Amino acid sequence: MRALCSAIIFGFLSPVANGQELHPDFSGVYMPPVFVGSPTLIVPDVYPLTAAGRQHVDSYSEFDEQRQANDCTPESMPGVLWLGAAMELSFEDGVPVFHYERGGTVRTIAMNANAPAAQPASALGYSSGSWEDETLVIETTRLNGGTLVNNRAHPVSSEAKLIERYWRSSGSNDLNLELTVDDPVYYTEPFTMSRTLVYSPDDALQEWVCVNLGSRDEAPDIDELTRMLEAL
Repeated sequence: MRALCSAIIFGFLSPVANGQELHPDFSGVYMPPVFVGSPTLIVPDVYPLTAAGRQHVDSYSEFDEQRQANDCTPESMPGVLWLGAAMELSFEDGVPVFHYERGGTVRTIAMNANAPAAQPASALGYSSGSWEDETLVIETTRLNGGTLVNNRAHPVSSEAKLIERYWRSSGSNDLNLELTVDDPVYYTEPFTMSRTLVYSPDDALQEWVCVNLGSRDEAPDIDELTRMLEAL
């Protein structure tokens, strides 16, 4: 009887159950904060730009943004992290899968793995995850390059390494996100950005419907625009 009680107690305290480590379950739907006075994104007061980074920022124009005319532009890292739409996190056999409402974007995180030597660069890059106690840590490399935040001037190069950290504060189901950007091309030193995602169990991701207005250099197809607007 004593041995049975010891086994039960040990089972509750052990970090391993059925051969698998126990970790917090962050599954659920999350929304960006919408409360007055609550920042949706915390960024550095001053970005540590290199000369190349400063040149990129100074030459930036909102008219160069693809989304001005094409809302169907695929999402990229790390801009996808700061979207103003719902995000759902699930775990499939222990593998984190992020579903972002905007663009129907999906990120699957390879746990405890290194990027294959032949892994091509992409908009979302290659993401490998691990657990540090109760914090989910994700490293992303192999990026095409892009911007820190969608429709913003600050760039990200193909040499950037991104580190995401997700955790819950005691007594809260909200999900804290901190991103460390290490990009020697555009920034002189690593820096962090952060936000809190609000746990929203009563919400669900909606189908994303986008509109592409075509090239700025071509006259718009009025009939096609009418059809797209009617479909919204």
